[in-house]
Formats: sequence, C-alpha cells, structure tokens
Amino acid sequence: MITLASAVPPPVLLNAAQLAYAGSVAQSFFWDLVGRHWYVCQRNVTDQDQQRILVTRLTADGDVVDSMHVERAGHGANIGVENTGGSVFLWTDALPNGHWASAVARIPYVPGGSVDASDTTLPASRIAFHAPRPSSSVHRVSATVDPTRRELIYRWQSNDVSSDKAVGGIDRYALDAVVAGTYTPLATRPFSASGRSLQGYTSLGDHIYTLYGLPGEESRVTCTRWDTGEVVQDEPFTAFPSVVGREPEGLCVYEIAGAPPTLAFGVVSGADGARRFNAGRFPRPETNPWVMVPYDTAVLAPNSASYAPQYRIAGDQVHLHFSLDRVDKGPWASGAKLFQLPVPARPNRTQRLVGVVSGAFVTGQPLTVRLEVTADGWVTLFDDRGFKGWIGADVSFWTC
Repeated sequence: MITLASAVPPPVLLNAAQLAYAGSVAQSFFWDLVGRHWYVCQRNVTDQDQQRILVTRLTADGDVVDSMHVERAGHGANIGVENTGGSVFLWTDALPNGHWASAVARIPYVPGGSVDASDTTLPASRIAFHAPRPSSSVHRVSATVDPTRRELIYRWQSNDVSSDKAVGGIDRYALDAVVAGTYTPLATRPFSASGRSLQGYTSLGDHIYTLYGLPGEESRVTCTRWDTGEVVQDEPFTAFPSVVGREPEGLCVYEIAGAPPTLAFGVVSGADGARRFNAGRFPRPETNPWVMVPYDTAVLAPNSASYAPQYRIAGDQVHLHFSLDRVDKGPWASGAKLFQLPVPARPNRTQRLVGVVSGAFVTGQPLTVRLEVTADGWVTLFDDRGFKGWIGADVSFWTC
C-alpha cells in the first residue's frame, strides 16, 4: 500500500510542462515505464466535434515529443497505455453518449495521427472497441491500466449524473483477455455517491486509489481495498499549493526500473489559454529491509559481517550503512571507488555524504571524510590525507 500522507512535499516529476495544446486543462495522464514517456489526455474541442481529445506524449522530463487526436471520443476522464511487442496502444474513450464515453477503445498510438472513436467500421488495426458492460446499461465509462498486474481497470456508472452523485462500480479485467474479447471481471468494487468530484483513479496491487477535488476547494486522495471495500486512507491533497489555477487532474502508477512502484498525481495550472501540467509522486511504500551490496573482497574488508555495505529504502529515503578497511592495510587514495549501488538506491544527481574514519592514523585532524554517491551508484572517497584504517557511514542517507 502506498502512503498518501507525507510530512515533506512530494517529489516533483513534471514542473509546469507545456502540452501540445495550451487551451484546455489536462484531464488524465499515464506513465509508460517501457518507453519512459508520459501520455497526457486533454479535451480539444471544435465547433463541429465537442468530444475530441488530444493525447500528448512527453519525455520523462516533460518535453513534448508528439501528439495524437482521438475524434468523437468523450471527456478523457482517464487514460491507459499498453506498451507491448514494441507497439504502444491507448485505452481511452469511445462511442460517446452526450459528452461522455459509453465504451472504451484500444488505439495504436500514431504520432501526428487521428482516429474516429465513433466509427465502428474502422479496421482493428486502427481501433478496437470494447464494452465490458453493455453500453446501454452504463454511463460515463472510463478506463486505465495497472501495469504491475497487466489489468484493465474499468469504471462505470449506473446513472448519468456528475461524479459526486454517481452510483456504479469499478471492474478489474485481465488485459489480454479483454484484448481477445473476453469480459470476465476478476473483481468488482461498487461505489455510491461520494459528494466529491472525481478527478482520477487507478489501481495498484490490492488497492484502488482515487483523487477528488475542484479548483479553490479541498482536494483529497483515498485508498480502498479491492477485496473488502474498506477505505484505509483518506488524506488531504495539498501538492503544488501555490500554482495559479490549481486543480487536481489524474492518477497513475509510476515506476522506475528496479524500484518498487508508487503513484503519480497530476495538477493543472495556468490561466485559460496558457495551461500547464504538473506531476509529482507519493512516497515509496513502507520501510524495506536492508539489502547487501557486492564489493571487491580482494581489496576491501568490513569490520564485521554487520558492517558489510548495505542499503535500505525507507519511504523516500535511501539509508547507507558500512565500515570498510583496505585488505592490504595500505593508505586510502582520493577518488577510490568503494562499491556500486543498484538502480533503486541511486540518487538522481551526485550526492555528497560525510563519513567517519578510524582515529589511529589521523590524530589531531578531523575524523571525517567526504564521500560522494554518483548518479550511476558509485560510492567514492574524496580525501587527500592518505590515511589508513576504516571508513564508516552509519547514518548516511539521501532522498530518492
């Protein structure tokens, strides 16, 4: 389970990113770990077509790569992305009833392309329509993807009203089964009128996460168990408090290679005609156990087994613990690389740390050394004294 409340501001992933169209707010977004791209969905209406949406693809840092139009689609309240077999597919609105979708569509992402999400005569190579529940019995449907379980998450309402008054449910389906046209829910979690305006939802593992709020009003984010429906977290959502035109918009699963998954959230900003998109992430889950790190045993020796190099991820922090001496008992050289941390424990830029040293050979001098952890994970010593003895880092940490 992801911790939704945090005593420190959440890490920023996108800061005032500009989308392919600045005339409307983003409605939803998705992080594609395979391609390392963001896909942001917004309404892009015209006089002739009030249900057109625009999907902008961004780099991990928020630069526009390209975009694609989905005509006669819906509101774009949620979006999913499936990256499989070297191809990217959007899961988005289709067959609108009013301004809202009555089905979902799987659409190959084509940079600069356009597809009509109401044209059922189009070949499957351009669009595939899916109605896990008959369109005549549901309203305002939307979908996203849990990439950690390869599941389609499908939200539907039994009444055609705004989300604060809505009654309906959220289904989980095996994504590959839906692609094949089999719609057997793995689970369904019903919901009743919440009195809150829905701004995004996603599923990660055993929990559903939901984002609520409107501009100028309190925003909240909740966590609900799939199996029992128990709301186990319901927290105020205060990220990006100072942006102009602030409105929460979108939740998705966020992963980087080798690290536990967490959630990303979106917040729009800017005045009409100059909209921007911001995103951050919630802390990583829980406190993980200490993990041993390989090192060159022919060169380095720990004081004891408990002082062998190791790290742990605790919330948003990486903790580092070790005490090493040279096997040959010779002097330390500045620039010596001690060991390399794996991807989940690496900082996003060089991190300077203070270490402690043995007092046997540095009498009268500071019993500290400078260590650096580089973005590729190498823990490196910087000290020109040529001292002998052990180096320790018992309480060193940084934010990941």
